[in-house]
Amino acid sequence: MAAIRPRDLLSDALLERLGGTWREGRGDAGGARGAGLPENWLAGASGGAAGTPPASRDVAATLHRDIAKLSDAGYLNVALPPEFGGLGCTLRQAACGQRRLARHAPLTALAVSAHLYWTGAAADAYRTGDDSVRWILLEAARGALFAAGHDAAGGDLRFADPRSRCEPAGESGYRFSSPAVLSSLTPAWDWVAVHAVHSGGSARPDRSGAPDAPGTPDTPDAPGRPDAPGRSDAVLAFAGRGSRCTPAFRVARVQPVGTPGDVFTTSAMAWGHSILASVQYSDARRAFNAAVAATASTAAPGGAGHPLDQWPVAEAGLRLDAMKAKIAEITHPWPLVPWAAPDPGGQRLISIFAMRHEVADGARQVLSLTARIANAPAVAAL
Repeated sequence: MAAIRPRDLLSDALLERLGGTWREGRGDAGGARGAGLPENWLAGASGGAAGTPPASRDVAATLHRDIAKLSDAGYLNVALPPEFGGLGCTLRQAACGQRRLARHAPLTALAVSAHLYWTGAAADAYRTGDDSVRWILLEAARGALFAAGHDAAGGDLRFADPRSRCEPAGESGYRFSSPAVLSSLTPAWDWVAVHAVHSGGSARPDRSGAPDAPGTPDTPDAPGRPDAPGRSDAVLAFAGRGSRCTPAFRVARVQPVGTPGDVFTTSAMAWGHSILASVQYSDARRAFNAAVAATASTAAPGGAGHPLDQWPVAEAGLRLDAMKAKIAEITHPWPLVPWAAPDPGGQRLISIFAMRHEVADGARQVLSLTARIANAPAVAAL
């Protein structure tokens, strides 16, 4: 466990310099409600729409500056093992760091989430002796930024959305037919993860030619093995851009659709959903705290029926506590080297998806209750 935690790198002075807070389209984003993220930005495990990234160049520029500041502080490398220049943090520590970051700059926290969960999953795989995604750690150590191309409805870290499609393209990769796989919440990325379903019936491309390429682990799903008729595979790959991303397309995993059978994809699910749920929880907590503070400042002192004594405050507080506890059920026991044993029935993944769904649903309810809290003084004055 890292002696220096990710949240230790997020000093008050650094957080005050960050600007990744949603303000467009809200007349009072800094007011009583205080929510940093649009309500539809973070889809739950149930597959709701993930929303549309802000089109404003000012927002993109702000996020770009924030990410550069976090990189300078070493925050983007917290999941890397120490031999790669990172802190070797646990999933629990990474989730705590994201909660602190999201409390101050929720859009920035969302923008760097993918980088943290891909590097965290790669670190987990590396510690088990799997070098197939070691290149992710090397690229991150050199300053590359990783993003996720699943910012569309149904593509919420599922890796096998039945609506997505890809086909082999030459010897080096796949062609993805869904335009949503290149939609990312991270600006100015170097590598973006793309994933889709490939229907069986043709041979997989050979990915062993490029030096330092990850290919697919030496398993029954080895590169070049013909697909069984009627079989569908979940393909996970990374597309790069810029002259430094060579080769510019790397296939990380090709596995039968279903429960992931290796540490990297299982860890990506755990890290991804836990980190995104932490951001969503923290943003809901931020909105609640702001509403309570605003209501307390406008309520008449000592008056009967104080608005903060009403049930929405207690209900929202209980739901927030339950959300935090659900995240802890996944993040606290997750080891630095995850279980390599099979996951019968996908029980670990079921718990991960259940946690994400409960946090997403809880956040929606907290925001609804927060609106009631913000309106309580006006109602009490009638």
